[in-house]
This record gives sequence, C-alpha cells and structure tokens, in this order.
Amino acid sequence: MRYKPAVFWFGLCLILFFSKWPASCVWAFGWNDYKASFISSDGRVIDYYQGKISHSEGQGYGLILAVLNNDRATFGKIWSWTRANLQVRKADKLFCWSWGRRPNGRWQVIDYNNATDGDILIGWALYLAWEKWKEPRFKEAAREIVSAIRTELTISEQGKLFLLPGYYGFYDAKKVVLNPSYLVLRAFEDFSRCDSPLFWKKVVQSSKEFLKSLRFGQWLLPPDWAFFDRKARSFFPFKRGPCFSWDAWRVFLYGAWVKEPALMKGFQYLFEYFEKNGYLPQSVDLKKDKVSLKSASAGVYAALASYALAFGREKVAQKLFEIADGKVVHQGRDYFSASLYLLSKARFR
Repeated sequence: MRYKPAVFWFGLCLILFFSKWPASCVWAFGWNDYKASFISSDGRVIDYYQGKISHSEGQGYGLILAVLNNDRATFGKIWSWTRANLQVRKADKLFCWSWGRRPNGRWQVIDYNNATDGDILIGWALYLAWEKWKEPRFKEAAREIVSAIRTELTISEQGKLFLLPGYYGFYDAKKVVLNPSYLVLRAFEDFSRCDSPLFWKKVVQSSKEFLKSLRFGQWLLPPDWAFFDRKARSFFPFKRGPCFSWDAWRVFLYGAWVKEPALMKGFQYLFEYFEKNGYLPQSVDLKKDKVSLKSASAGVYAALASYALAFGREKVAQKLFEIADGKVVHQGRDYFSASLYLLSKARFR
C-alpha cells in the first residue's frame, strides 16, 4: 500500500510531461507497427491495397526506414529478398518494379520494366546503410545501382539532365514523360559522393529548375506526371489525368529534406484551403481547378507537415501532424500512407 502514492505521482508527472510535449514528437504509429503490418518474415514489403503485390518503391521505403531505425536485421532481410526477387534483369542492376501473383497462380515478377523511384530509393538506402554501419558491400551495391541509373535512364534536354521514369515506354521523338515525385533530391546529393560528382550535381540543379517549371493551375502545384514537348520546348501536365494527387504529394516530402523553396506557393494555397475547409483534399485537378471532397491520407498530412517544419512553420506543422497521428491508426493496411507518415517524422543525419 505504501508504494501507491509514489506510483500515482509518477504517473501524474508523466501525464503532465507528455501533455505539453509537441504532438509531432509523439508517434501514433511507429517502426514496429510498420514491420508488423507490412513486412513479411522473409523481407517483402506488401501492398495490400493492390492484391498484396510488392514494388521496388516499397522495398526502398522499407530499407530506408530500417536504416533510420538502426534495424540491421530487418534491413538485411529486406535487401536479401529484394536482390533475389527484383534485381533479376540480365542487362543491368536495375530492379523489376512489380512482383506478385500471376494469372497462373505463381508468385513472381509481374513486370520486368523498372520504376526509377524504386531504383533511387534502394540505391540510396544502401548508401545510408554504408554510412551508418560501415559495411563495404552496401556501398558497392549502391554504386552498382547508381551507376545503372546514370547510364540507363538519363536523357539530356535543353542542356539539362533528367531521369526517365522507367527504361521503357517514356520517350519518343515528340515528347519525354517525367514524374516529379521521382526527384529525391537528397538521394541525388548523396549519389554525388559515391558515383560521379559532376553528373549528380547537374541532376540536382536540373531537377530544381524542373520543379520551378511545374506550377500549374491556380494552385501552382506540380502534376503527378508531366511531359516535355520537344516542339513547344515546354513542360505540361501529362494529358492522361492532369492532377496533383498520390504521386505528387511526395514532392513536398522530398522537398522538405533539402529545404527546396520552389514548392512554397503551392504549399501556401494548400494550407489556406485547409484552414478554410478543415481538410486537405486527396487530389487537385490542375486543368479544371477543382479539388476532391475526400480528405487526404495520414501520409499526405505528414508530408505537408514535414515541408512546413523545414521552413520554420512549427505551429502549422504541429496542426498537420496532429491530424496525421489521428488518421494513421485508422487507415488500415495502407502501406503507402504509412511509409510517408514515418518518413515525414524521421530525421536524417
């Protein structure tokens, strides 16, 4: 009985302490939750919303999060599965982008084309793993992937360097199709330390200039997909859905990591809409200037909060993180949203 008062006061102190702690520092969903929800025992990151398939992108997110959480065992499992099942293209070290259940019932590669964001994320994760754990084989694997990205996926337009979204299907004599959310600028900066410094510094500069060109509609936002019209010598939203939605929200997260100011106008319009209407729209039609009435996911709120935090907007960030915290525990097995949520709260070196 004599210990109960002590327990009571200790508990009260904890309550008072955490009640004053910034909401953005209290994680409603953490790395252990992510592992339990999305990572199989053999290291496959599962997308339950798309028939339990796995993407190179998802494997990259899992690897980066494992490094950031100093979880070398999980990193090893994810990397082993990824290397054995996705890095099976004979001509290069790029990764097949999609793995799942085929019509014959067998689980294997669905599409041998790569997705460049997956290659970037995996290569970057290996570089970060080398930095943290000083394991030479991780740096060598990163170099092989980064070299393949440079040699197989680069195009030059108007004296600028761009990375095609995939090896096949994004380039012809009239146009080049690009994805703004593949511009992981911080990864490109690190690639300059392990591959070809001048090349990757030029990619960083070209990418930043590209972002400045992608302010469409009254919202001044980047589209999910864009194309460079060689005749007009200009960028336009890709006609197959000129929207700012799932893909493009990542641009704010990646911009936050390098404090890229090119997105600030779009950020301001989004936040003003949030203040007026009480939610962030899942998508914005950049041609019709119409917004979705459906609220965005936890990962989206966290990504925009991360951008706000990068530019010293702490109160804005806290408000957005609070909503993200509330949403993430009720969103089900949405691996994409969960990945953005954790990456938005992570802190790099």
